[in-house]
Amino acid sequence: MVDGKKFANFVEQTLAIKGISKGEFYNAVGISATALYGWKRGAEPKQETVEAVERFLGVSVSAFDNPQGDTEVEEILEWIREDFSHRALFNSAKGLTAEQSYAAASFIEKLKAGDT
Repeated sequence: MVDGKKFANFVEQTLAIKGISKGEFYNAVGISATALYGWKRGAEPKQETVEAVERFLGVSVSAFDNPQGDTEVEEILEWIREDFSHRALFNSAKGLTAEQSYAAASFIEKLKAGDT
């Protein structure tokens, strides 16, 4: 069971970070804008849709819905602890708006890909 509102937020954030348009997402997953709107209002997404989203985005949606079992968060914390430069990166991001955070994440992805 997946919380629709959290799922919609997760999808929108992931699309923004990866630079994927909603239209491209709808086509790839086989849904309409109405589905996303329904999730935002609390409708529970179908399991096959959740799985299609995971395949298309290349991420697991279970982590956001079960933070106690989220090993990714633990891995990130360990990454921050192991190197002061990682801590500096996160400290510099404090106070950013959601939009600024997405822009920073997008820039970092481009850095990793060698696009800058």
